[in-house]
Amino acid sequence: MYPRYFIPNNMAKPINQRGSMLVIALFVIIVLGLLGLTMTRLLSSSSETIIHEVLGQRALNASRAGINCAVAKQLGSGCNVLSPFTFVGVPGLENCLFKYEIGETAVQDGSKNFTHWTFNSEGQCTVGNTNVTRNIYVDAMLEVE
Repeated sequence: MYPRYFIPNNMAKPINQRGSMLVIALFVIIVLGLLGLTMTRLLSSSSETIIHEVLGQRALNASRAGINCAVAKQLGSGCNVLSPFTFVGVPGLENCLFKYEIGETAVQDGSKNFTHWTFNSEGQCTVGNTNVTRNIYVDAMLEVE
């Protein structure tokens, strides 16, 4: 493109152009290394999120079992499990437990009497150093005759 006399003699020689591929290769290696490190961290974070989601769903199921048991116990439908209860031999709820509390209050509205119950259940699942809890609250009111 330019006449030969514009290029200095020492730049035109191939011996003076060595090392440029080394700089490009080093740049590519650094960029690919950073990309690999970012992908590793992203995958690690994603797997931790999945573990928390699974344990959270198990804890929610344990908490639901606690609420069902507390309501059945209070209404006389036959749950004789003491709180806290640890699941043993129940597939999917290994290392899980629930605790429930029942609160009872008498309410009077004019000439009618009611019983107001508050049910609170906490489900908890633990695997290694990861501990996940879920809570469920239920209110119920029954007219007393």
